[in-house]
Amino acid sequence: MYKALRVLAVMLVRICFRFSVSGRENIPASGAVLVSNHASMFDPVVLGVAVPRPIHFMGKAELFRNRISNWFFRKLHAFPVRRGEFDRGAIRSALEVLDRGQLLGIFPEGTRNRGEDLMPLHSGAALLASRAQVPIIPIVIVGNNKYRIFHRVDVRIGTPIMPEQGKKATKEDLARINDQILAQFTVLNRQEFSIGARIETRK
Repeated sequence: MYKALRVLAVMLVRICFRFSVSGRENIPASGAVLVSNHASMFDPVVLGVAVPRPIHFMGKAELFRNRISNWFFRKLHAFPVRRGEFDRGAIRSALEVLDRGQLLGIFPEGTRNRGEDLMPLHSGAALLASRAQVPIIPIVIVGNNKYRIFHRVDVRIGTPIMPEQGKKATKEDLARINDQILAQFTVLNRQEFSIGARIETRK
């Protein structure tokens, strides 16, 4: 189902937008955590088109409450996470995805952001990458604040960020990884984000 819908999505995106992707060579052959800015519900579709390998997205639990939507999103490799709390089930599911060598997709701001500046980054992506010992790949979607017909949409894939090997990550380690993510977001977006996009490290 994922493959079939991806074919349709590729056709739709390439017909409707002036679409480009750079940095595809930075997607590893094995497991990784993909982190991206997030302004629209259409972002997962665009990322699925830009990245040739299937992405397993963490989605807000509200999307899975309906029986039909629960079946649909799970068929697309998504799984629920309860926002605003420490969701052990979601963490376990995410680590299983990474242990299988697959791609995990996370929007580190935690929700959609239609503003020009990034919101504080949560530390979940850094924590999962550290536990699974896999790289984080920052991705910026430029033009996702307004998906309009023939609008330009660029997906810019950054270089891998490797967590420190062989040790349990501290709060400082997670904050350092988030600083690296933010730095790449800034470079990929080719503009400075506000200092308001400070890192949030959960206790």
